Amino acid sequence: MAAALGLCIGGCGRLGDVVSGYPARDCHPDPKTVAALRQEPVLTQAPPGATLSAATETVSCGWVDSKPLNLGMLDGEVTGAGAADEVSRFYEALARSSGWKASGQGSLVFQDMAGRHHVYDASKPDGTNCEWGLQVLSTAEGVYHVQITYTPRDLRPTCL
Repeated sequence: MAAALGLCIGGCGRLGDVVSGYPARDCHPDPKTVAALRQEPVLTQAPPGATLSAATETVSCGWVDSKPLNLGMLDGEVTGAGAADEVSRFYEALARSSGWKASGQGSLVFQDMAGRHHVYDASKPDGTNCEWGLQVLSTAEGVYHVQITYTPRDLRPTCL
C-alpha cells in the first residue's frame, strides 16, 4: 500500500513534504514534462489491432475529501485490445525497452482497492529525482487505460 501511495504522488519525497506549503492554486503542469511524456512509447503505441486515443491531461493538486493526492496525469484509452495477459506482455516489453522498471506487482494482473484491474505497473526516473508512474488498467473487456502520473513542477521541492 505504501508503495502504491508513493507511485500515486509521483515518487517525490515524503507525502508531508509534497503537501505542506503548496496550496492547489500554486500547482501547475510542467510543459516540458508533459511534452516528454507524450513521446513515451507506452503513450504512442498500442497492441496489434488495437486503437490508442490521444492522451488527455489532468492536473489536480491537494486533498479532496481526505483522499490522497492525484497529481499530474496523462491518460490514453486503448480499445480493441486482446486479453489482459496479452496486453500485459505487450506493455511490459514496450515499457522495459524504453527504461521503465516494473513496480509492485509488475505484470501480474491484480485488482486494487478502487476495483480497477491493473494489467501492468512501472516507474521511471524523470531526471529531477522524481519518478513517473505508469499504470495500465483494464476498465472493460478489450478496453484499457494507459496512465502516466507525474509530479507537477511546483510540488517537486524535495526531488530537486
